Amino acid sequence: MTNTRILSGHLGKPFGLKGLIRLVAEDSAVPGLKFPIQATLEFPSKEPVPVTILKSSIQSGKILLQLEGIGSPEEASSLTGGKLYIDRSYFPKSKGEEYYLFELKGLKAFSEEGKELGWELVDILENPAHSILVFQTNDSEVLVPYVEKHVGKVFLEEGKIVLKSPEDWNEI
Repeated sequence: MTNTRILSGHLGKPFGLKGLIRLVAEDSAVPGLKFPIQATLEFPSKEPVPVTILKSSIQSGKILLQLEGIGSPEEASSLTGGKLYIDRSYFPKSKGEEYYLFELKGLKAFSEEGKELGWELVDILENPAHSILVFQTNDSEVLVPYVEKHVGKVFLEEGKIVLKSPEDWNEI
């Protein structure tokens, strides 16, 4: 359930004096990629801007990016707010039962008995204890902790995610 362009986050404030910029990440996999990487920045009122990410690092729990041609805080601040898209081909294939968060978006929820629930996974919220899956129903959102007690198998190829005891979530 993935696109070829992955929204990897948006750019935040500059960091330091060398033009590094913070990445407010949609997916924490970005620092583990092999650089340099070609990417695209999109802004609401401008044409998309192609960029080259030279490297990524983590300092004080924040993801920092070094972009080609950006060498000062002033240059970096001009990119603040841009949405960063990276082509799917830069991300290694997920292994076993480990998934990128972007791979899970769009999955349809099923009960353990195989009944489709009519819920679509639209977002994943990062939480200190565990991620929270956000499902959209016809008229509301359902939040499900992404823990083994509540979430069963994921079938990426089939576009399905199995929820344990989903009737409990309808009552919350």
